[in-house]
Amino acid sequence: MGGAESKEAHQKIHNATLAGVTFPSTFELYYDPSWKKFKMILGHAPSEPLYVFNLPEGWWGDLIMYNGPTLEHPPLAAVRNTGKSGMGDAVTLPPLGPGQEVIDEKMSRRRKGLTDVFSFATVVDTREGEKTTRRVQRFEWVGSGRKEVKDLNEWTHGWKLRRVIASDAEDEDESENELPAGEILAVWADSSMSLRKAAKFQFLNSGATGELGEAWALMAVITFVRVWQRYMQVVAT
Repeated sequence: MGGAESKEAHQKIHNATLAGVTFPSTFELYYDPSWKKFKMILGHAPSEPLYVFNLPEGWWGDLIMYNGPTLEHPPLAAVRNTGKSGMGDAVTLPPLGPGQEVIDEKMSRRRKGLTDVFSFATVVDTREGEKTTRRVQRFEWVGSGRKEVKDLNEWTHGWKLRRVIASDAEDEDESENELPAGEILAVWADSSMSLRKAAKFQFLNSGATGELGEAWALMAVITFVRVWQRYMQVVAT
């Protein structure tokens, strides 16, 4: 990761846990009320933070999520810049269980018409009869102006997170092969006209039931904030 704070956070995530990580079905992302730091608050109101995100190097740097409402809480997840241009995104989540390694995944980016598509793979819980198993599935954030985004009552255009249905093309170059889309699991919309609120987020369908597991939910949230950060870079340029 980039700076000293980012490197320290990455090391501490090795000791973090997914146990007890929960999110409301709908929440909002707020700017730090003091405007003194590149810090974001996740919750129902700025005065009721559930989790905090920090951008220690500003809009163009790494992203750190803390497991609580202050920066004194332990780091829970992080996204670091990768590649020569620094525009790649490597996501780190806590281990799935004691004695296991941290979850390291890359979020890729490709163009679709006039917008970008951000895709990633992560572990999900799957029910098979009375047994719950874990397997890796692929998902993508794609721009949307449909009803599910408009229902957030923010901007009429936002993003939706959907499953990517497995196919024979899955191992080929994603930039040339668009995979079929499945269930919509979450949406978010920008609130750029607000001085305090940055965006509004909502889990949908099986994404709202908790059945996909803590790792999936955390990945959905940290990638949402990272995609939002990438677009703030454009605004800040």
